[in-house]
Amino acid sequence: MSFFEKFGRSAMELKSLRCITVTGILIALDIVLKMFSITVTKDLKITFAFIALAAIGMLFGPTVGFLAGVITDVIGYLIRPEGGFSPLFTFVEAFGAMLYGLFLYDLSIKAVPDDSIAEKKKDSIGSSLLRGFIIGAIVGAAMAGIMLLLSVIMSPYKEDAGIAGKIAAVLTNSAIIWVAAVVGVAYGLIFTFIIRMTNSSGAALRAVLAKVSVVVVCNLFMTPAAMVISGYMTWESLIANYPVRIVKNAVQCPVDCIILVIMLVPIRAAYKKIMVRRTTG
Repeated sequence: MSFFEKFGRSAMELKSLRCITVTGILIALDIVLKMFSITVTKDLKITFAFIALAAIGMLFGPTVGFLAGVITDVIGYLIRPEGGFSPLFTFVEAFGAMLYGLFLYDLSIKAVPDDSIAEKKKDSIGSSLLRGFIIGAIVGAAMAGIMLLLSVIMSPYKEDAGIAGKIAAVLTNSAIIWVAAVVGVAYGLIFTFIIRMTNSSGAALRAVLAKVSVVVVCNLFMTPAAMVISGYMTWESLIANYPVRIVKNAVQCPVDCIILVIMLVPIRAAYKKIMVRRTTG
């Protein structure tokens, strides 16, 4: 299915009462889940609300996902009006739901053949971990190298009193290079292990790519820009706090990916079983 076909086919889903009913249930679930979170640190909270929007995108596509994102943000604000309302944040929420739809719509979950299962048993967890560490070391070295290059490029601006100087102060901090290396190793290990130990249909890989895309596009770019444009912070304060935002999302993203991989496959399988029963019944 092509890029534009996904939007057209997803829009056609809105004609179905089944789509509206299931989407309404998942929207309600998203709003409820947003009220609960697991606080790890002051800046790190684990929430499961994104699963509902990801499920909507997976079942009914990017168009329905975008509309569901708008509805969840507006209703969520009406229920718990914290701070001022900004349509920019509504757009960010909707855009993230649309990304889930682009990656996960029409996700096929194939049964794993018996010979494939036997092959996976031969491939022990130890070998998968070793492969993950090797890939993680490569990713970590690459990320550390990129940060080192940026620190060299920005070092002449370190004494600058403006925004360039503040960016240079962050990038020339040696701790950032070590954080990039550690995060790279963790990402390589966790993502390799997730993809290797799940079925061969590509469901895990698509879920991981969907979540990483949402984190990078929405959390690291669109949300900070919306906060500055809406007047919640200045560019200077954004730059000063941006390293914390990067670390927070870098730590939380693998956890969210694991949750997404665990939850989406059974949700899709259960939905398909219900549809088969209704069709045959």
